Amino acid sequence: MDRRSLLEVARVARELTQEAVARRSGTSQPTLSAYERGTKSPTLAVAERILHSLGFDLGLQPRVTFREVHGERGGTYLVPDQLWRVDPPACFAPIDVRGADRTLLTSDVLNRKGRVEAYAWLLTHGDEEQLFNHLDGALLVDAWVDLAPRLPAELRTEWQPLVLDAGMGWLAEERARWQERHGKPVSRGARERLIRGLASRGLTADEIRRLL
Repeated sequence: MDRRSLLEVARVARELTQEAVARRSGTSQPTLSAYERGTKSPTLAVAERILHSLGFDLGLQPRVTFREVHGERGGTYLVPDQLWRVDPPACFAPIDVRGADRTLLTSDVLNRKGRVEAYAWLLTHGDEEQLFNHLDGALLVDAWVDLAPRLPAELRTEWQPLVLDAGMGWLAEERARWQERHGKPVSRGARERLIRGLASRGLTADEIRRLL
């Protein structure tokens, strides 16, 4: 949700001036400035050249859209159409949240307990910018079994399919790789271990059957 241009974000991440980036990429400083301000648009090849000089590649990233969900008690929540990743170290940056008494608290996301607390606040109260900047899809899936009970029922119902789809997608790929390597179906013992693992993450019997 950062409104700066991609070139400016990349340059600032490398802590370089426009003059330094212009020299590296074979672009003039005034032209680079115009690109960053949006008054002039580089071709794709030029943008790639500038980003490559900074050690970045262009890539495709799914566009996440949000919809509002209204809770039974009058609350309004934002729910995305898919999960996304936040690159480190940003995904582990401390998050400032408001406690029940409106006191400003800082959650340590490196700590699992702090991450669950911060994610519970983000899902319940966060706006689009806060969610994009701090909520990492993989960390959310990992924390879900502890996080889900802390959410309002309607919000948990909306986010649960996103979490399950992400986790089940990974497990389905693992099962396919297993069968490709071994040339036979997953053994009964491996299947039982998989079921126990899924149950420990809070999946219901119907959800486990859907996956298997």
